[in-house]
Amino acid sequence: MSLLGIVPLGVYVVLHLWTNVSSLGGPAAWDAALAASRSHPGFLLLEILLGLALLIHTVVGLQLLRRWRPNNLQVRTFSNLKFFLQRLAGLGVGLFVVAHVIKARILPALSPAGKESWHGMREALSEPVTLTVYILGLLGVSYHLANGLWTALITWGVTVSERAQRRSQWVAAALFVLLLILSGLSIYGFLQPWPPAQAQLVLQ
Repeated sequence: MSLLGIVPLGVYVVLHLWTNVSSLGGPAAWDAALAASRSHPGFLLLEILLGLALLIHTVVGLQLLRRWRPNNLQVRTFSNLKFFLQRLAGLGVGLFVVAHVIKARILPALSPAGKESWHGMREALSEPVTLTVYILGLLGVSYHLANGLWTALITWGVTVSERAQRRSQWVAAALFVLLLILSGLSIYGFLQPWPPAQAQLVLQ
């Protein structure tokens, strides 16, 4: 489960966010980056593999969630709090992925354009409810992946000692911040008017 959460799902999340950062360049830049990311002949196979990995990760996660009994009021430690947030984030991420696939993939595919576009993303994120869902969803994705990496290193026996776990916690924190930055830049890019105000003045 942890391996699938990092490879391929975690790697895909990073690459997906990196592609979305091109939203800062406007419609042409993002549409071109999106087309380039899907131009490989094996993209369909990649999506199938990602779907299977996500399905397995979700099924196992739900089984763990069903057996989980929170004890944060009895055991008030930082590690236990992170464990609680990991489970909570996992549930939120599952709901976010469903909403994201519907909003960003299925509905655009049924539109006259037949695919996503920068303008479509900007219109969607201009809705307060959708924007809130995306912000919370990306926050959950960032935490779940970063803390999941920290937990996986312990599970795999890479960070056995307490000292090693403290060091890897800094690595996880850095990854969390990086994912938040990429997420924030992506959303910011979609919310900006295009062309920018300076360009509009030049055109006028």
